Amino acid sequence: MTVARSNWGDADEIGARNLVDGAATLRGVAAVQSGQVIPLALLIEPGKPAPAADIRPPIQHFMTRDGGDYAAGLPERFGFGFTDDVIILPTHGTTHIDALSHVLCSGKIYNGYSSDTITSKGAHRCGIEKLDPIVTRGLFVDLVPPEGTQLPHAITSEMLQAAVQSTGVVPEPGDALLVRTGWLQQWREGNATPYSTTGLHHDCADWIIEQGFVMVAADNVAVEVLPSHDPDCAVPLHIRLIQENGIYLAELFDLEKLAMAGQASFQFMIAPLRIKGGVGSPITPVAIL
Repeated sequence: MTVARSNWGDADEIGARNLVDGAATLRGVAAVQSGQVIPLALLIEPGKPAPAADIRPPIQHFMTRDGGDYAAGLPERFGFGFTDDVIILPTHGTTHIDALSHVLCSGKIYNGYSSDTITSKGAHRCGIEKLDPIVTRGLFVDLVPPEGTQLPHAITSEMLQAAVQSTGVVPEPGDALLVRTGWLQQWREGNATPYSTTGLHHDCADWIIEQGFVMVAADNVAVEVLPSHDPDCAVPLHIRLIQENGIYLAELFDLEKLAMAGQASFQFMIAPLRIKGGVGSPITPVAIL
């Protein structure tokens, strides 16, 4: 394997986030038309199946103080009482973004750093805490397969480019690409699994890189089609975009309301949790139309 080096130097740990400059942020602001705010995150709901691979533990939510404590005699102090809780959540178990340390190939993560830099204490290189909030222009395309299409369906580069071109929006470096595949809707209807998903074919990688997208997000578990169409790699798009080019992937977006809104470009915002050494983070992405 040829290790791709960062365009931003040997010490770089944020990859395509470097493309989100003031101009990219202002481009997102300029895309706002009505001011309507649409949240794009899944509901975090313990006790119910999450649309994530079963290698990840289920979400757990515990109340450490509730109204029953006061009903049982716990006194309010200084004129008030309070409730409190704890959540245990896999960082890739709901709407989330992958850190550049999330995938490796031939012992290397992004920018040629050794996978040995990721230990039981976390990622010492390219941890999610290195990723500042992304505020930029979002570009949305709806690529739900036509009725009767054999699933899982691979969205080829030709399909993706045609869909983007049809919006009339010309991508610019630092933009975020959001793709609706229909997988989340299928999962909610009981007709999909995390191991068989409509998604991007790995031949989309070159075009995505050429456009300078900071990230690609989708309403499925991997952005790319599963099972993979590459006989040599289970997640070729992850390797090509994250590991080789520092482009972020974000998964399990709820894009149903955005699809109904019918607006192709908008202001897009995410802010990962600052988990030191984290290889991913839950997020609550927002589109402002």
